[in-house]
Amino acid sequence: MKDPFISLCMIVKNEERNLPRCLESVQGQVDEIIVVDTGSTDTTAQVAARYGAQVVNFPWVNDFSAARNTSLDHASGDWVLWLDADEELLPSSDGKSLRLMAGSSDVDAYVVPVQNMNLDGSFTAHFAVRFFRKLEGIRFEGKAHESVGDWLLRHGARLERSPVAIRHWGYAVSEDQLRKKLERNLELLMAQVEKNPDDSYAHYYIGMSLIGKKDFEGGYRHLVKAHELGPPTSNMECLVLNMLTYYQMHHGNYAEAEKLARQSLAITPLQHTAKVFLGIALYNQKKFREALPLLRDAYQFQRLPLERRRSDLSLEHAYGETELLWAVARSAYEVGNFALAYQFARRRQQSGAADGSVCVLRALSALAMEAFEEAEAGFQDAQVLGASWASVGAPWVYALLQMGRLEGARSVLEKAGLSFFENGEGEKVFTLLVERHWEWDRAAELTETLAPLAQLEAAPPAVLSALALSLIKSHRYSEAVPVLEKLRQRDPQNVEITRRLAAVYARLGQKGRAACLLKSTSVGEAITTAHRAFPCSGIF
Repeated sequence: MKDPFISLCMIVKNEERNLPRCLESVQGQVDEIIVVDTGSTDTTAQVAARYGAQVVNFPWVNDFSAARNTSLDHASGDWVLWLDADEELLPSSDGKSLRLMAGSSDVDAYVVPVQNMNLDGSFTAHFAVRFFRKLEGIRFEGKAHESVGDWLLRHGARLERSPVAIRHWGYAVSEDQLRKKLERNLELLMAQVEKNPDDSYAHYYIGMSLIGKKDFEGGYRHLVKAHELGPPTSNMECLVLNMLTYYQMHHGNYAEAEKLARQSLAITPLQHTAKVFLGIALYNQKKFREALPLLRDAYQFQRLPLERRRSDLSLEHAYGETELLWAVARSAYEVGNFALAYQFARRRQQSGAADGSVCVLRALSALAMEAFEEAEAGFQDAQVLGASWASVGAPWVYALLQMGRLEGARSVLEKAGLSFFENGEGEKVFTLLVERHWEWDRAAELTETLAPLAQLEAAPPAVLSALALSLIKSHRYSEAVPVLEKLRQRDPQNVEITRRLAAVYARLGQKGRAACLLKSTSVGEAITTAHRAFPCSGIF
């Protein structure tokens, strides 16, 4: 059996810079090159001719399919590969070639992964029929976003996933260049809708283009129209649902986004976009247990080499890697999977996108695993990166206490100041700090740390009480008096404080003062007892 004859079909205009890269990538893979030139004014035709291309001049008629079909009309191959000048064919990781793919008698066309590069080196991916058998009557359709895919599906063609990928550089351009592309496509798509108002494909692509221009409301209206018209294929139905999901997420309507993403997944379970959108929608509703496996799968999918990604959709959207890392880390922490939370927080930090909150989460995860030294290092990093003392003070002190480092714990408390107590666990950790100092007979050192805090007007009662007791334990009774008086002034009905103050006065030989305090305590207790017995009597 003779080898299949392969044609490369292209349409170009003023592509003298991009064309060499494209044509170099197909050397040895195709047997002929058909280049349809729609009006170049540079040396595009000469560059194409140097690579042995047949150049066909075709006047631009505001219809990409018309130009593509002209290239098909001139192609003599059994199989057709179509590329744009800003694309290149990538070698297969397992050595597969176009010729080997075309030799299969069980396949009519291949859905090829397309890697859309961005200026920052990141990329998104979509999947399109780019390599197909030249069946009788096959045609491109659509004034913009043209494809032979629908024609093939209507004629029962057998499609397979391609092991060979294409890299597209068309989005690695300035904002102004990208805007011009979107505007060009919009003009063509609007003309298509004007001719056929019920073209759901055109409404979908208009919606995509408008959202690309940040016109979310205009894009939403066309996406809703596409949905109402009933997309003719399950693939297109999911693409529409996924973009409607994205719109709802952009507006913070996460419950509605969840509903739409679930609809998309019910139609096409093997896909990435609806899965990651559902994960993000659940995450933002604090449904961390449901979100975690979806977000983790999404991250792993986006890390796969392009040719190993499996999807039944023609277009998959990517989600920011740093955002995914954070969402996985946070979700894992919330459900108690601290090892995974630590791992992903660490990855986020190593990605170069770390901030104080990332380091705090990493440190808290280490703390939960009793990796106290690692936790301390994380809290140090977090503080340097601007994390608040309210977020790091209490857990940092706890880690130091678990390592028996009282001096370090006091130092952190001194630096955190009253912010330490803004943490929900602050008072518990403070109590542990105080108890450890007393257990190890270090009350004197503790008083040096607590005294400045106690002078502050907003000092919490826990600080005043701990300072007073530490002074008493150190037999510094006269210094304890003003602290206890301050406490009593704040809470005059607190019997325990009054009795403690009376005991200190007694120690200082002021027995009359002590007796007076104890007498007031007894009266106060009697009043409190009567009030409890007759709460509605109106006597007090």
